[in-house]
Amino acid sequence: MIPSSLTERLRHLRLRLDDPGRRPLPAVTVETGPTVRGWVFRLALLVLTPLLLFTAAGRTPDVPLGVTGTIALLATGLLVVRPTPATAGGVIVVAAVLFWGFTTEPFDPWALVVALLAHLLARTTWWAAHVPPDGHTELAALRTGWRRDATVLGATGLLGALALLASGTTTTTAVLLAALGLVGIALLALATGRPSRDDGPS
Repeated sequence: MIPSSLTERLRHLRLRLDDPGRRPLPAVTVETGPTVRGWVFRLALLVLTPLLLFTAAGRTPDVPLGVTGTIALLATGLLVVRPTPATAGGVIVVAAVLFWGFTTEPFDPWALVVALLAHLLARTTWWAAHVPPDGHTELAALRTGWRRDATVLGATGLLGALALLASGTTTTTAVLLAALGLVGIALLALATGRPSRDDGPS
């Protein structure tokens, strides 16, 4: 006759095996491709943030260099410590104020260079917010959506080059170059044919 304690143990073992939530987890081996450490994104922010702000302020002679340096130092420290989309947006707004807030000159084609740097800053901040400094992310994940980012950056750079070329030409030629640039951007945007990318919650 089987003792009652042994019977009870066998019953518990059978219930445990029948319940998927109580079964022991199997050993799983995961292989990853080449990765990038999280601190690399913060290092990139150390370069991109002052580059963006100094590029924006450099086109406005009324902004003292010391003021720009102080703003760049504070903004860089804030982004590295707290890399969130809201913080990146605030830095981009500051760059726009430095670029346009102190002058009444006509449109400066260098604004498109500032816009290109701002896009790079926003994308880098998103990754820095989602990958801790001691974490890793695969290069394959970084390449997700690269065609769309390349379209934005390439089209912005192309439009900036056209604007720089048109800055010393007649009005008719400038209008023609601007129209060609806008048509090119529209065609690139329509050629993707995909829904907008969801970068997820911040």
